[in-house]
Amino acid sequence: MGAAGPAILFMLSFVASIIVGVFVLAFAARCVLVVVQETALGQDEIIWPNEPYTDWLGHAVLFLELLGIWIAPAALTARLMRESLLSDEGALRVLLLAGPGLWLFFPIGLMSSLSALSRWVPFRWTIFRCFLRIAPTSLRFYILTAPLLVLAVVPWYYALFGGRTVLLPLAAVVSAVALFIYARLLGRLACIIQRLPAPQRSPAKAKAAKPLPPRRKKKRKPSREVQDPWAVPEEEEQAHKTSKRFPWAEQPPAKPKSGYHIPSAEEIERYGFAEEKPEPSPQKPPRSRFAQSPEEYEPYEMKGTAEPTAPKPHEPQDELFAEQVRQRIAERTRVQPQLPAHPFLSGVYTFPLYSACFPNCLALALFFLIEGGLVYLMMEFGRELFHW
Repeated sequence: MGAAGPAILFMLSFVASIIVGVFVLAFAARCVLVVVQETALGQDEIIWPNEPYTDWLGHAVLFLELLGIWIAPAALTARLMRESLLSDEGALRVLLLAGPGLWLFFPIGLMSSLSALSRWVPFRWTIFRCFLRIAPTSLRFYILTAPLLVLAVVPWYYALFGGRTVLLPLAAVVSAVALFIYARLLGRLACIIQRLPAPQRSPAKAKAAKPLPPRRKKKRKPSREVQDPWAVPEEEEQAHKTSKRFPWAEQPPAKPKSGYHIPSAEEIERYGFAEEKPEPSPQKPPRSRFAQSPEEYEPYEMKGTAEPTAPKPHEPQDELFAEQVRQRIAERTRVQPQLPAHPFLSGVYTFPLYSACFPNCLALALFFLIEGGLVYLMMEFGRELFHW
C-alpha cells in the first residue's frame, strides 16, 4: 500500500508528459518547417501561416520519422554496449551514439522530405550530391551548428540527470533559441542549394546518349459494318429517288403487307361511309384585359415563396480556407530577394528577436519548460518506485 501513491503519481505524470510532449513536438516541428521554407525562399521576415492544429500532427509524425531513424538504432546499440561504454550513464551513452548521426544526416533527411513528391522520403541522392557540390558551404554549416546543438543539449542533461533542477528554465530558453537559429541556418543552406545551376552533362555522356527512335504510327483496323435496324429498305429508297428524279413516271401502286384490300379515300366517299366533319362553332373574339372592369380583376398570388431568412454567418473553416488561399497567392507574387553577402551571419543570430518570431520562440520556451517539469516529476517518482 505504501507504493500505491508513488505509482499513481508516476502514471499521471507519465501520461501527462506524453500528451504534452506530442503537442510540444508538433509545435516545434511547425516552427522549424515554417522557418526553413520561408528562409529557403530568400525571405528575411517570416509569414506564419494560419493552419489548423490538426495539421501540426503531420509535422510531428514527420519529425518522429526523421529522429527515429537514428535514435532507435543508437538506443539498441547503447543497450548492447552498456557494459563496455559508460555503464553508469545510459542517457549520455545514447546521446553520444545518436548525436553525430542526427547532426550529419538530419539536414539531408529534412531537405529530401521537403523536395520529394512525398513527405515520407528520408533520403535522396540528389540532395546528397547538392551537399557535395557546395562542400565548403556545407562544411561551414556543420561547423556552426555543432556547438549550437551542444549548447542546447547540455543544460537539459544536467537539469534532468544531474540533479540540478534550477537549470530547467535556462535549458528551455536556450533550446528554443538554438532551435530557431538552427532552422534559420538550414533555411539559408537550402536557399543556396535551390539557386544552384542545373548540372551539365559531359561531352562523352552527351555523345553516348542515343536519341529515341521515332514512334511508329499504328495502322487502324477497318471498322466493322454496322446494320441500322431503322434504316429504309433499298427498294423503297430506290423508288423514292426515282419519283424525285422522274415525277411524271407512273409509279406502281403500293402493295399492302397483308392480303386484305384497303379502300382508298375516293372509294369511301363514293359509298357514303366518309365521316362527317362537324361545323365549326362561332368563336367569340377574345376580350382585352384592359377592357374589363376593375371588379373583374383577380389579384395574382405568388405560391411557394419563402420568407426572407437572415444571412448565415461564415463558418470558421471557410474563413480559414480563404486566408490560406490569400497566403498562397502572396507567396507566389512575392519577389524573390537577393541572398545576403554573409548568409550564415546576417539575420541569423538576431532572428529569434524578430517581431514575427519572438512570440513563437517565447511560446516554445514555455512549452519546453512545462514538458521538462513533467519529465522531471516522472523520473523522480520512478526513482522512488523502481529504484532507478
